[in-house]
Amino acid sequence: MERIKIQDATLIGSYEEVSNVPATTINKKDTSGAVLNGLIIKGYETKFGAAKNTNGETFEQGCFDEFVEEYFVKNKLNLPVDVQHRDDINHLCGRVLVFEVNSVGFYFVVYVPKTYLHYDTLKNLLQEGIIQGFSKSGWAYDYDYIYNTDGSFSHVHIRKMSVYSLSLVNTPANAQPFEKVQETKVENALHYENKVNQDPIDKFNSMFN
Repeated sequence: MERIKIQDATLIGSYEEVSNVPATTINKKDTSGAVLNGLIIKGYETKFGAAKNTNGETFEQGCFDEFVEEYFVKNKLNLPVDVQHRDDINHLCGRVLVFEVNSVGFYFVVYVPKTYLHYDTLKNLLQEGIIQGFSKSGWAYDYDYIYNTDGSFSHVHIRKMSVYSLSLVNTPANAQPFEKVQETKVENALHYENKVNQDPIDKFNSMFN
């Protein structure tokens, strides 16, 4: 049986460990005077394209603009970073230094200080390729359900949404859906059933819970 092909996965682009680096060298608008000691992690969380991602979503380029400006920028708040979408204090590991929307997608630069409780574990997971990408948490408040020509649910097209955290995850969503190049029947294996015509509201809500 041939492997599944993953097309253009949005993996972490790079990471490095830094010591005594002024935050302004990474974000020119940072006026905090902070000096960074820890991990700097860079990469795309979402890449734009005609195809939906494996979560069944497509995003408009300016979907975050309204919320980020009104909540984070005007209130001078940091966008927090956690691990594996866990919202307890042990997994709250850092903050976003740069959030850029460009022609490719949503690009992030993240800082994890050495004071993080599980710093060495997280660093090792990055080195071993286990923590591999970013994933956002939030709610869409302006969106459309898109259906296929046969009436089955296709995906959610998101025009506006909030974002309350960015997560470091082991299995990020891909920019494009995977392609099964060959399929064979395997008994007593992990089972996956692709259902059609299910309630799109349930499908959508499950993405962010």
